[in-house]
Amino acid sequence: MRSSVDAAHSIQVAALNVFAKNGFEGTSIMEIAKAAQVAKPLIHYHFESKEALWQAAVMMAHAALMNDMLLVQNQLAAQSPLESIEIIAKKLIVFAASHPQFARIVVDETGKGGLRAEWMYEKFLIPSYLMSQAILNKISKELKLGAKAPKAEHVVPVVLGIMNFPFIEAEIIRRAYGKDVYAKAYMERQGQILFRVLQAFFKPE
Repeated sequence: MRSSVDAAHSIQVAALNVFAKNGFEGTSIMEIAKAAQVAKPLIHYHFESKEALWQAAVMMAHAALMNDMLLVQNQLAAQSPLESIEIIAKKLIVFAASHPQFARIVVDETGKGGLRAEWMYEKFLIPSYLMSQAILNKISKELKLGAKAPKAEHVVPVVLGIMNFPFIEAEIIRRAYGKDVYAKAYMERQGQILFRVLQAFFKPE
């Protein structure tokens, strides 16, 4: 029998998938219960509302990203700037492949605006963007780029596109090009592409 913690986690994982597929308004607790293979009352036992479950599922995915980024930051101290950039690039691709639902939900909710979008801005989007800026500043300082340091407002959108789009639109890429974006070789190439793009940002003009 699953523990209460395991059950709550399974519900959050299922909820993330269903919310990403159907959107908040198009998702019912019954659909989530079916996806999680639990009884509907168990969801109400762990989460007081659909909104609370949505927040818990989104925060779970974000916590995974933050954990990855903290591990990366700890690694950077012992690496050269270029090695740091390569580590970051590879880690971001792996995260995006593991959590495509997170990007779908962020794009959907921020595109519509409203209270859920504002919640995401406050809870993690703005802090995450500022953390990205701090990492860029650290690498730029190590490379002594000075005024030629890349600006986060240009780097971050490019990174997010290369990082997330293949996994958000995996079916389109499969149909158009016959490629599985989750194949190891594809992910490795995508990581190298992101690495090369980041390298270009950090080259003095």
